[in-house]
Amino acid sequence: MTSLLVIFYQDQKERMVYWWLFLIAITGFSSLHIVEVGWLQFGIHSAFNIGLVGLMLLILVGYVKLRFQTYNLQSVFGIGDVLFLVALSVGFATVSFITLLVFGLLFSLTIHFVLKKMKSKVTIQNSEYTLLRQAQHDISRKRINLQSSLPRRQERTQNESKYMSATIPLAGYLSLFFAGVLLVHWLGFYDELYRM
Repeated sequence: MTSLLVIFYQDQKERMVYWWLFLIAITGFSSLHIVEVGWLQFGIHSAFNIGLVGLMLLILVGYVKLRFQTYNLQSVFGIGDVLFLVALSVGFATVSFITLLVFGLLFSLTIHFVLKKMKSKVTIQNSEYTLLRQAQHDISRKRINLQSSLPRRQERTQNESKYMSATIPLAGYLSLFFAGVLLVHWLGFYDELYRM
C-alpha cells in the first residue's frame, strides 16, 4: 500500500514514477490475489484481465489514430499507466477488476478536475503575488521595466502550465483509489474483493 501512495505522490508532483515501484505493486497485488484464491484462479483471472487491458489499449490506439492522425500513443497514455493497469490486472478477480477499474477511472476524472481547479486558484494567487513582489523590487531599485520582465515571466508559466495540463497522472490517481480500496478491504468493510 505504501508503494501505491508513493506512485500517487511521484506521478502528481513529477509526472514520472520509478519503474521498480510498479514491480512492487505487481508483486503485492499478485501475492494478495494468490493467497486469497489460489494459483489456478489467479491465472484465469489474470489472463482475462490482461486481455481486457490489451483490448482497451487497442481501442485507444485506434482512437488516437483517428483523432490525431498518428500512432503515437505515448502522447496521450504513458508507459507508467500501462504498467499500473498490468499491476491491477493481476490483482483482482475479473468482475472486481472491471467494476473497480470503472469506478477508479471515474474517481480519477473527478479528482483531476477538483485538483486542477484548486491548482488554478493557487497558481493565479501565486503569480499575482510574484508579480507584485517583482514590481516592488523594480520600484525599489528605480528600474521599472515591466515590458521586458512581464512577457518572459508569462511565457515561462505558460510553457510549464502547457506541459502540466497536457498530461494527466492517471496511474497516480488510480493508485490512490486502489489504496483506498485495499484499506476498506483490510479493515473488514468489504470481504468479497477476490470472490467475484
